[in-house]
Amino acid sequence: MSKRAIVTGGAGFIGSHVADALLAHGFEVQVVDDLSSGAAERVPDGAELVELDIVEQRAQREVFDSLQPQAV
Repeated sequence: MSKRAIVTGGAGFIGSHVADALLAHGFEVQVVDDLSSGAAERVPDGAELVELDIVEQRAQREVFDSLQPQAV
């Protein structure tokens, strides 16, 4: 079973570094960010960006159900 993680705010300074570290440790990473203050360019190579506001519960549930992460 592969390790999977979702990083909310992963297009920001701190979140992008967290995503980088998870990728380095072998995680499949999805970044969830609405890009209101982050930038898509900060999302590390190897991570998938899902442009989404985390308050959109139904859309967020779809992301979680699809990836079934071990870490958020």
